Amino acid sequence: MPALCRDCDTHVIDTMESCPECGSYRIVSHEQIASLSIAHIDCDAFFAAIEKRDNPELKDKPVIVGGGKRGVVATCCYIARLNGVRSAMPMFKALKACPEAVVVKPRRDAYSAASKQIREKFEALTPGPNAKCG
Repeated sequence: MPALCRDCDTHVIDTMESCPECGSYRIVSHEQIASLSIAHIDCDAFFAAIEKRDNPELKDKPVIVGGGKRGVVATCCYIARLNGVRSAMPMFKALKACPEAVVVKPRRDAYSAASKQIREKFEALTPGPNAKCG
């Protein structure tokens, strides 16, 4: 039966105790493993990514999505994170860590619309809950 190392994705023989490539013991086998697909979508800085998508002037700038000076950071882009900004950080601390950041007020409708588009793509590529394997 086909098998795969969970740590390095090397195709192995299911009777092997460990992966010949990396030595891992995390071997998984399944008759359809060659046809299975896995996607990982990182939406960690999603709101900031939408702001950059919708305003190209923000492309190379540190972006913080959140409230005013007394508010908190909802999220921020990776450029802002390099300067120490984190989600849930008080805005005054975020601006002290990254004074050149562009602060954008949240736009829930824009994030919901983009999220819906992503979800539709997932659903188009993923078998439904009643799909049968094999």
